[in-house]
Amino acid sequence: MKKHQFTPEGVLVMEERTLLSGFKFPAFVGGSNTLGLKGAFVLTSRTYEGVQRDVNTAIVNFTRNTLTFFDRQGGFTDAFYAKVGVGTYGDGGQSYLYARGTALANVDARMSAVEGKLPYGRGMGANNPTGGVGLSNRTALTSLNPGLSGSVGNLSVAELLENAVGVSSTRQELQSNLAVVRTQVLGWGQNGELGVLPSYIAAFGPNGGVFGTRNS
Repeated sequence: MKKHQFTPEGVLVMEERTLLSGFKFPAFVGGSNTLGLKGAFVLTSRTYEGVQRDVNTAIVNFTRNTLTFFDRQGGFTDAFYAKVGVGTYGDGGQSYLYARGTALANVDARMSAVEGKLPYGRGMGANNPTGGVGLSNRTALTSLNPGLSGSVGNLSVAELLENAVGVSSTRQELQSNLAVVRTQVLGWGQNGELGVLPSYIAAFGPNGGVFGTRNS
């Protein structure tokens, strides 16, 4: 398992605004610009808003469930790690899946589902220009999303959550480290680095010329 140093951070203001209704694509990612494209090649602000809300909910639910497991299992026990799925990468029937029924497997399945709502998001097809978003285990292996570099270290959401659990030694650290993952995935760059999801829009949306956007 890769190890990361986690630094507690507050939730970014823009991230919270995006989770509310009325989100509009900011100018620095190209604003609202369809590039003359139509249909599945144009991402609406409403769709993006829904994707971010789903990703946020999955991380929040994982955090709540993990803390509940921690309390019920008496801390960082073998039973706790088994329920979360720590160390089970590759045990889910495919080389990139966590063991079925674990919290990490559930998160990764959710990430795979929401990626399909974004242009080229699932990374499928020989001519896919983005390799996928990089939220799920599958697309993290192929994605060209620059948001996967830096502190994220080319890891999926589930892998980031697994590492957050693995480097924690107290309940407080566990809660704090899981909160950092939320920012790494959803943050809008208040600290100079875009999260994985908004980075995909910045890199391949209107500024990158791969797909268009439209405020809806």
